[in-house]
Amino acid sequence: MSSDVSRDLTENTGARRATRWWPLLGGLVAVALAVGLGRVIAQDDTPFALDTGWMTAMSVIRAPVWDFIALVMNGLGGGLVASVVVPVLLIGLLVFLKRPWAAGYALLVTVVSGGAVRLLKLLFGRDRPQDLEDILVSVDFGSFPSGHVANAAIPAMVLALLVPVWWVWLAGVVYTVTMMFSRTYLGAHWLTDTIGAVLLVIGIALAIWAPLAATLEDERRRSRASHPWRTFYDRYVVETRELDAGSRHILRVTAVTCMGTGAVFFTLTLLSVLGAGGVTTIDVPVQEWLLEARSPVLTTVMIVLAVVFGPIALPMIVLVVCVGWGLLTRHAWRPLLLAGAMATGVVLAQIIGRTIGRERPPIDLMLYGTDLTFSFPSGHVLGAADFLLVTAYLVLSRRSSVRATGLGLALAMVGVVLAALSRLYLGYHWTTDALASVSISLVVVGCVIAIDTWRTVRVVEPVGRG
Repeated sequence: MSSDVSRDLTENTGARRATRWWPLLGGLVAVALAVGLGRVIAQDDTPFALDTGWMTAMSVIRAPVWDFIALVMNGLGGGLVASVVVPVLLIGLLVFLKRPWAAGYALLVTVVSGGAVRLLKLLFGRDRPQDLEDILVSVDFGSFPSGHVANAAIPAMVLALLVPVWWVWLAGVVYTVTMMFSRTYLGAHWLTDTIGAVLLVIGIALAIWAPLAATLEDERRRSRASHPWRTFYDRYVVETRELDAGSRHILRVTAVTCMGTGAVFFTLTLLSVLGAGGVTTIDVPVQEWLLEARSPVLTTVMIVLAVVFGPIALPMIVLVVCVGWGLLTRHAWRPLLLAGAMATGVVLAQIIGRTIGRERPPIDLMLYGTDLTFSFPSGHVLGAADFLLVTAYLVLSRRSSVRATGLGLALAMVGVVLAALSRLYLGYHWTTDALASVSISLVVVGCVIAIDTWRTVRVVEPVGRG
């Protein structure tokens, strides 16, 4: 009891120290640096060497995958999404969590930062980059500071100060840096435009937070203790299971083995595909063997498998399984893990496919319509492997029967093999496409095992052990 009281006093003392001069001074210094940078830029409209060098590097690395990522970030960081939807969602969430002071703080930072960005754009009037032959998006007046980057930094800073946990900070940094990359990659801003936007938002967020820090911290602690969401989280999301130290060690080793094996095999497959050698020598022989094995009955079976593990049926199956699992067990942890694993697989397949750009087998070999998208890796196989293997782990890890575990894993692996065979048989993929998908899935499964073990396992000593 005394330790809890001491901890509470320490936390309160730390928060109240923040009402003193250092965060306010730090915020004002950051704002001054942003304004000073803009002033230097306005005096000499010639871009810095850093700006031109960075812009040249961005023009060199342009590729479809980076175009896709940059354009997605462009949509998230501008227009109604950034100026209305994101702030409304953030403020509404804080109100729902019974944090009115935090909601007011978020609103104030959003309004002041947005106004400051517009003011500096008008005050300094920096021209947009002109060195590239084309800017990939439409732009308005004023390059300094970047409005998109400011729109990304605002929720990142607000959440970092209101929710002081490492993963919130990390997510905010990644999101903001990605937005900085996208604006320079698209040719819409100089690098110093994005740096100025980050400094400006950091400064404003800190300066406004400083006098409110103690109040916001007290409100956060009260909200965590009393809000219905906390009760829901503790009852339906938090899941714990008791294992001995040896069993937990086995799970950790399994997670590392899956991730390591998947990473190694994917790397070998990728290098073979890029070099047109290595394991790709099996692609044509396997394809010819499957062509000889074609028959009307087998073709029907393979088409059914392709539909089941396709982009329409499989997401519906996953949705039904996740919702039904949550309702039947009245618990959300494992359904959320499954949904997260499936979403991760989709994102990885899109990014890798657009980056590698491998062509599919000849169109005249395709038995179920023409598909002109990229071949490597197979999205069908990756989705099937993620769904079957992750589901098998999440179910079997809570069972003590070795026979049931072995049977479940065997059935999952048979399903993965059938999904892969269907894509090869129907003429849509090379064998190495399927191998790469299974390798990626092993990495995903390993991550799921690691997260689940870290989050749910509590070590207990065997009874009778002194």
